[in-house]
Amino acid sequence: MLPWKNGKKTKSSDMTVTPAPGSERSVEIPVNSQLDKALESLARILRVLGRQAFELEELSEETIEKDFERWAMHVLVGTSIPEEAQGLQGATVRRDWGELARFVSAHRQKEKQYVTKNLQDMREVLWEFTRTMGKAVVEDQETDEKVSAYLSQLQDVTENGSFADMKQALSSAVQGLKSLVQERKQRQDQRVHQLGEKLRSVERELGSARKQMMEDPLTRLFNRGALDEHLQRLASLSFFSGSPTCLLMVDIDYFKRINDSYGHPVGDLVLQQMADRLVSTFPRKADFIARYGGEEFSVVLSGTGLELAQRLGERLLDVVRNQEFVCQDLSIPVTASIGGAELLPGESVTSWLERADKALYQAKEQGRNRSCMAKETCSGG
Repeated sequence: MLPWKNGKKTKSSDMTVTPAPGSERSVEIPVNSQLDKALESLARILRVLGRQAFELEELSEETIEKDFERWAMHVLVGTSIPEEAQGLQGATVRRDWGELARFVSAHRQKEKQYVTKNLQDMREVLWEFTRTMGKAVVEDQETDEKVSAYLSQLQDVTENGSFADMKQALSSAVQGLKSLVQERKQRQDQRVHQLGEKLRSVERELGSARKQMMEDPLTRLFNRGALDEHLQRLASLSFFSGSPTCLLMVDIDYFKRINDSYGHPVGDLVLQQMADRLVSTFPRKADFIARYGGEEFSVVLSGTGLELAQRLGERLLDVVRNQEFVCQDLSIPVTASIGGAELLPGESVTSWLERADKALYQAKEQGRNRSCMAKETCSGG
């Protein structure tokens, strides 16, 4: 019987559990030790749920993780909820298991509603795409029939009509075909616009649901695999979305020198602090920030043209220059270089990355601590 069961207090330190008869040996394990392990396991589960939770519309990832962390501390030491953890030495530890169950259940329901809504949005986009394409096929068939009718009329007049008849039929066919071409173009423009509106909403959701993808364990940013998937989606949608998208490649200058001079643990801190500066500089949900590899980062700016992307890159460079990178009482001088490129119509992800990387190389060739955009002049600090 557990110490609190049926309202009877029992000294848990006096209680033991003996294995069932027939086991190889009997070892008495204190119940309080088993209870501690159970509480630690439950707290670990709550922390995992907090770190891996969906980013909900009304709750940020940071808020969700903090909520689960408070409940984990409540389970471990009985701290108050919703107040922050407080020391309870000398106080009676009382845990609210019912409220914990309600909290987890309510959060899970919110996640389910979020996923269901986004799946429904995706179904609506697919349905709209299918309906639009079906309608396009029918309309184009009707246009082709009208074109065939004009051509048949011209053929008949050419074979049997007078010169005046031929002239009149040709003029009529030209006007009719011109009108059909204009109508078809207007329909196509309208279809692309309608699909673009739908797909832009999906594009925004790529940012809000992105925590389902892979994460770099050191910086808590997205990793290279998540970046590749995101870039591929954007490239596939770019024809319909009609909005500009820019890629910034950010590299810490002389990072090897930092590792050699201060050690790899300090280098890891510099990477983490650079990640913090990236997140604060690019706060929109649609901004996708990833660790590309080593000391290199990538920022994908949806709905952003090259000129604005360069200004935002300069803002990041100013933040890196002006905010100290510190380890305990040690200040570490850090600068960065940036290369950027705007996605061109029909461009592949490989080409896009290569152009941004080439711009980054140019920034480093021209002295580092500066930004350079593809097909644009460089600006330095």
